[in-house]
Amino acid sequence: MKLTSLDKSLQIIDLLGKNPQGLSLLELSTMLDYPKSTIHHILHTFLPHDYVAKDPETRKYSLGFKFLEIGRRILDNIDIRRIARRYLRELHDECKETVHLAILRNDKVIYIDKIDTPGGLSLATYVGFATDPHAAAGGKVLLSELSPQEIADIYRGKPLTVYGKNTITSMDRLLEELEKVRNQGYAIDDEEYYEGVRCVAAPIRAGGEIVVALSITGSIFTMTMERIHGELRELVVTKAQGISSELRW
Repeated sequence: MKLTSLDKSLQIIDLLGKNPQGLSLLELSTMLDYPKSTIHHILHTFLPHDYVAKDPETRKYSLGFKFLEIGRRILDNIDIRRIARRYLRELHDECKETVHLAILRNDKVIYIDKIDTPGGLSLATYVGFATDPHAAAGGKVLLSELSPQEIADIYRGKPLTVYGKNTITSMDRLLEELEKVRNQGYAIDDEEYYEGVRCVAAPIRAGGEIVVALSITGSIFTMTMERIHGELRELVVTKAQGISSELRW
C-alpha cells in the first residue's frame, strides 16, 4: 500500500520526537527510507507553523514549540490535574520533597504534573517527561494490575533498560516486584532510576482501575527507608485515595 503524505509526515514527527537532539535531512531520509526531496518538502511545510525547528549551525531538525503548546492544552484539559492539584500541594507541603503525577501512555510513564522543592534535589523530570515504567515507582504502580502478557507486550522482548544501580533487569524479577506492589498497594524505587534518589508511589483509581500514579521523590539522605516506611508511604497512599474519591470517570 502506498503511503500518503500525511502518513509520511506523522512518521517524521514520531521520529523527531524520539530524537530530541535533532536529525539531519540525510539521517531522516536514511532512517525512513524516503527520498531527501520528500522529507525536505514535508519539513518545509511544517517549519513556518513552528511544528518543526531547524538549528542554523548543525542544520538538524527537531520538533517545534507548537507541540509543546498543544501538549500543554491537552494536559490542561485533563480533569485529573485539576482535581489532584490541591492534594499535590498538600503532599508537597507535608513531605517537603518533589511530588509527581504520572500516567501510562504508549508504553511509557509520562509525568503530567510536578511540584519541586526549592533548593532541594534537582531532577531532570518535567511535565511531559516520558520514560520506561519498570525503573520508576510510579511506573511500577501503573504496571501493577496489568496482565503478564500486557506487560510483555510493552517491552516486546527487548531487554529492560538499566538506569540506576538497582534497576530491575529481568522480566521474571519485574513480575515478582509488580505482584508485591499489587499486594501492598504502593511501590518503592530505591536508586532504580537515579542513583542517590528514592521514590514511593501509590495508585489513583477511577472506576476501580489504576489510571494515575502519585509519587514522592527525594534524596536517599532525606528519604531514608525508615522514613518511607514510617511516614511517607502512608502519606502518599492517603493522598492518592483522596484523589480517587473525587474522580468520577
